[in-house]
Amino acid sequence: METAAVYPDWSGLPEELVLMVMQALGIPDLLRAGAVCPSWRTAGADLRRARFPIADSSPCLLYSAADDDPDTATVYNPSTGAAFKVRLPAPPFRSRHVVGSGHGWVITADEESNLQVVNPLTGAQVNLPPAATIHNIRPSYDNQGRPIYNLFGDHASPVRRREFRTMYYYRAYLSCSPSAGNACFVLLVHREEGQISYAHVGDGRWTHIRTATVLPPGCGYYSAAYNDKDGLFYLLTCDHCIYTLDLSATPPAVSAAATIRKISKGVKGMFDPIAEATRYAQWGDLVLTPWGDILLVWRDKECRELDSPVHVPAGFEHEVTRPFHEMYTQDILLYKVGVVNGRKKLVEIGGTDLRGHALFLGFNASMCLSTKVFPLLKPNCAYLTDDSWESISLNMFGCRDVGIWNFETQTLEEMKPVDAWLNWPQPIWITPSLLS
Repeated sequence: METAAVYPDWSGLPEELVLMVMQALGIPDLLRAGAVCPSWRTAGADLRRARFPIADSSPCLLYSAADDDPDTATVYNPSTGAAFKVRLPAPPFRSRHVVGSGHGWVITADEESNLQVVNPLTGAQVNLPPAATIHNIRPSYDNQGRPIYNLFGDHASPVRRREFRTMYYYRAYLSCSPSAGNACFVLLVHREEGQISYAHVGDGRWTHIRTATVLPPGCGYYSAAYNDKDGLFYLLTCDHCIYTLDLSATPPAVSAAATIRKISKGVKGMFDPIAEATRYAQWGDLVLTPWGDILLVWRDKECRELDSPVHVPAGFEHEVTRPFHEMYTQDILLYKVGVVNGRKKLVEIGGTDLRGHALFLGFNASMCLSTKVFPLLKPNCAYLTDDSWESISLNMFGCRDVGIWNFETQTLEEMKPVDAWLNWPQPIWITPSLLS
């Protein structure tokens, strides 16, 4: 004779047992558990708010905290002050170099300098093509000025392979969520001199885009933005010109002349990084606004000398060439693509031209968000993290340039999360997403 079940179905479990189950769940499964039945949704409401205290889709700062395990990251929302922890898959988060983010995913380089895209909330991770397949890596140099040859051969030094990621990668950008599989493009901006390569999620190698017939000698790309409205990447060059790149019509290794178009000239008289040796080379961020403008946000950075060197962990001493140097933002200039005498060019604008929106800038895909939609964000301000591969390649453990730039007062305001961030890996903005 069969014994009747004590609890006929999941909805009949006592609340204390439901909570025991939910405590063992990761964040994605914890959020989904509320859909099992009304009693589960009620029982887990407080637990879900405590472990996932994010009430909207405004950007959050992802970083490593000193008291956490190397594979744990903190997700901090500056508009509400809420924060929670996530555990990332191997390799440990603290061992990674962060080179981009978008659609809730982060693009990182491991200690072999191979790239991955990872969703911090779901733990989903996808390997991108190996670094050894990137075009023209042999002439690269490390931060000591030593040429790197046969970097990915069988007898190459693991330390030299690790150095490659901070010296070679500028930034990486996504066309959409990697959960879309092969429909997602990854655009990589890299050395030498701002070259570009791309891959679909799932590809086995990087495809180089030739630009020799498009750009002047010695001029390359340094940042980008993807426009999902027209399916184009917008590219910024070192001479502050803006181009569009259409990857949807680009078969492998075709001439860039068929897919790259110049849409705007640069600004005469803008800071020349070669002319002022006391400053670091900065080429700015491209921002696509909700009302259709294309913005160039240019950060004027200074370098100051520290009284004592930054702490460098054992084994990394040779990767920090300027332990007494620290970079900081002293000013931000705004430009937009306008029409002057019938031709498109960059014209300077002010902070009020942001129309009450907030910018999010750094290694992430830049964002321009309405403070009417997200009322806890500060209007006509820029939320900053480091955006300079150069500063990281020279001092990867130096103080990070993180804060809120107030265009009215021309000052950088502090952000103070409960757990202070470590300087490595550099903090980065993400928009938390459960799409895996």
